Amino acid sequence: MIRKNKKIRFMGAVMAVTVVTSLTGCSNTIMSYEDFVREVSDVSILEPVDTVLNTVSYAGEDANIEDSVATYCSKDGLCVIDKKPSYYEVYLDYTGGDYYAVGSSYAETIKSIDFDFAGALEPFLYENIKMAFPNLNGDYGPLIDRINILKASLPENYKNEMEGFAQTMGGNDKGFEADGKLSYEEALLMHMIPDCLRGTNCNALSVWGDKTESGQRITSRTLEWTLGSENQMCMAHAVTHFKMDKKDGNNDYTTFSVLGLLDVLTGINEKGVFVGILDVGSDNNYVCEGKKCYTYELRYALEHMNDARTFGEYMVSHSTDYTFSHNLIITDKNDAFCAEDCVDPGFVNEDGEAEGLAVLRDKDTPLIDGITWDNPDSLCVINSFISEGNKDIFTGNGANFVRFEKFNNWVKEKDKLSMSDVKDIVTRESEERESGYQKLHSEDVFQTIIYDYSTGELNVCFTGTEGVVDHPAFTKISLD
Repeated sequence: MIRKNKKIRFMGAVMAVTVVTSLTGCSNTIMSYEDFVREVSDVSILEPVDTVLNTVSYAGEDANIEDSVATYCSKDGLCVIDKKPSYYEVYLDYTGGDYYAVGSSYAETIKSIDFDFAGALEPFLYENIKMAFPNLNGDYGPLIDRINILKASLPENYKNEMEGFAQTMGGNDKGFEADGKLSYEEALLMHMIPDCLRGTNCNALSVWGDKTESGQRITSRTLEWTLGSENQMCMAHAVTHFKMDKKDGNNDYTTFSVLGLLDVLTGINEKGVFVGILDVGSDNNYVCEGKKCYTYELRYALEHMNDARTFGEYMVSHSTDYTFSHNLIITDKNDAFCAEDCVDPGFVNEDGEAEGLAVLRDKDTPLIDGITWDNPDSLCVINSFISEGNKDIFTGNGANFVRFEKFNNWVKEKDKLSMSDVKDIVTRESEERESGYQKLHSEDVFQTIIYDYSTGELNVCFTGTEGVVDHPAFTKISLD
């Protein structure tokens, strides 16, 4: 094993060239980083910087506002879906019916849309299943066991909602078969992919105070996910508004993911608490008995918690209850945190050192020895734990190290950042390079969500069916 300090010196030497040229030698097609192997080549691939960086800025460029082209509504009015040119805007009303009714109405409304929903979602499900279960050979029993165990762990409201959706969507179709239709079990699975199968790479950045022009926070979060073998998932972007019954003191909130999904990948509630998930590799064998879906725990926290610290402390305190280790970017107008949720604390590395902590990291949290972040009033999150004493899959992982260093260097190029500056950073790399370079703006970017706390403006970049492009358009989303 290479000692940490040696790895840091080696990677630092690599980055001295890499950051200047924005070239890396790491693949970004790996769905999770636990099996990362650094590739070494004797062939130089260095080219001038202007071949891999975008030069067009978002300064002075307003986000698009998209009008509806069609509206669909359930018979009971609990679900309304506005079709926009690049996404679906979904309104779910929990004041007029129970969770089962809302779930059923959502599925009913999706089935009325002029869109082959099953044709887009089913191949996506099976692509993710094959990555998690490469040797099933037609026996879906182990997968069904996971689904049943995780579904049983849900709070009753969420369980009923999922039942309503799956029964209405699947009807009498049962089991797993790639037949162009969604069965009951397939409709259940689509709500639990990060907890049951995994498959998200991401990055996030929050800047505030002296680092922003307004002095207030700007939070960015990029979701990298499987776009589908034919980018079919890019036809199903969704912004979903949850209107909650206020008698229980629940917050309204909005999520950003895929049409039909009821768990939380990215969300913001009416109190301004913003959260996004980021995958982190786990060394333990998969266990779901006695575990919970952390994406639904996020939903619970969005509904019930009013500030980032309370939200983060809640998630960290339950970290061993989840199936996969992960990071969470959690911000509000006053605070920014990364919840480093390690599901297997006490992991012992090859040096005999115990690692694996549940940490609510902020800007003052000490980092892994040899890693520095040079930007006050800011917080960066990638697909690794980086708090001092936590499980280190960072210093030996080129993909995470390179992206962290890019953020570090690009954030400090300007004294104060605006929303357009943050857009420039997270979309900086050109898509002319399809592989061989570890990017923030990779070929797997599904959505980039940026929220400016000074104006309350939220912009989203939805990757289209053509795939990731240079200088992509952002769309302004109303949170009302």
